[in-house]
Amino acid sequence: MKVSDLHQHPHRLFTAQVEETLDEAADRMNWHQVGALPVFDGQQLVGIITERDLTAALAEGADPAGTPVSEYMTPAPTVLGPDSELVEAAHRMLELGVRHLPVLRDGRLVGVLSIRDLLAPTA
Repeated sequence: MKVSDLHQHPHRLFTAQVEETLDEAADRMNWHQVGALPVFDGQQLVGIITERDLTAALAEGADPAGTPVSEYMTPAPTVLGPDSELVEAAHRMLELGVRHLPVLRDGRLVGVLSIRDLLAPTA
């Protein structure tokens, strides 16, 4: 089974820009009930900010209203293609210790694969 098999229905992608604050990113993640936001510098994917990153920022005393996501995002995240096998995606997540991987097609973001996607029963 491939990554694209899980994302057959178009859905809205939620992202952040490097200059946005941690507060803005956390609010967007909470509102849309997502655990990670791919981070862009203009149109270029440059990182990913996750719940773990936000927790680390707060634990370190960062000011959520004044700290840009670029200071706590994971830069240059590992990405998948839509034709990546789900087994390989799961292995990458385990190896990297991550729960979200951006999915790119021809250099454009088309989704974010989460560990929940891998664990959810197929309909």
